[in-house]
Amino acid sequence: MKQGFRFILSIPVLLVAVFLLAGCLSSDSGSGSDRDSGTAHVFAAASLGTVGEHLAETFAEDHPDAEIVFNFAGSAALVRQLGEGAPADLFISADGATMDKALALEEFTSSEVEVIATNRLVLATADGNPAQIRELADTTDHLIAICAPEVPCGALATTALEHAGVDLATSSEEANVNDVTTKIATGAVDAGFIYSTDAQALGSTRDITVIELDGTPPNDYPAALTTRGRDNDVAVAFAEFLTSESAQGILAGYGFGTD
Repeated sequence: MKQGFRFILSIPVLLVAVFLLAGCLSSDSGSGSDRDSGTAHVFAAASLGTVGEHLAETFAEDHPDAEIVFNFAGSAALVRQLGEGAPADLFISADGATMDKALALEEFTSSEVEVIATNRLVLATADGNPAQIRELADTTDHLIAICAPEVPCGALATTALEHAGVDLATSSEEANVNDVTTKIATGAVDAGFIYSTDAQALGSTRDITVIELDGTPPNDYPAALTTRGRDNDVAVAFAEFLTSESAQGILAGYGFGTD
């Protein structure tokens, strides 16, 4: 009987031990990168499309249970989507003026902004430069692709043209810098206004001429979490990652300016 009595008492003792062990494991899983599990929806300027996948892959090395889903488009178009209720956790614009418009939305109440990189607008020619464009003044008699004026790359191009006193006789207005880059790459235009990062990527496969634009300041890439993003551990972690030495090194490798 004594032996049986000891066996009966050991059952609740064993259960308590199991629960205590489970609690310890649960506590450990809440620390480190394991807490960053889930998905973050990142609305990012089209010009970040060249580097986005690399950034997400590097972030995943320390956050294997996290997923970054990008929505790349012109910054102005992204603000319109946000204003219409599109779900986003983090917004990265291609200039400060467009970010200011986003910050006026309810989705960004009390949001803080962090500049993660800079870029510079350039004029890039079609493969082989068949129109023999050597400076901005040479664009007057050729077909030039330019972003819509409400898009950061379009606003910068307009500034550059005004500074040089140049009027385009014929132009192809595009929704974002990716569309301009495509027009250049396919030879549909003689040249186009794109960012230096896009020119760097395009120059790896084509013989393009890149013309610097005097009087055109570099543009910032400010990032801000939305109200829902601030409650998303993955979004918060990714926003922090973008300013890390690792992420800044990746951005620099793609031609972006960093601090």
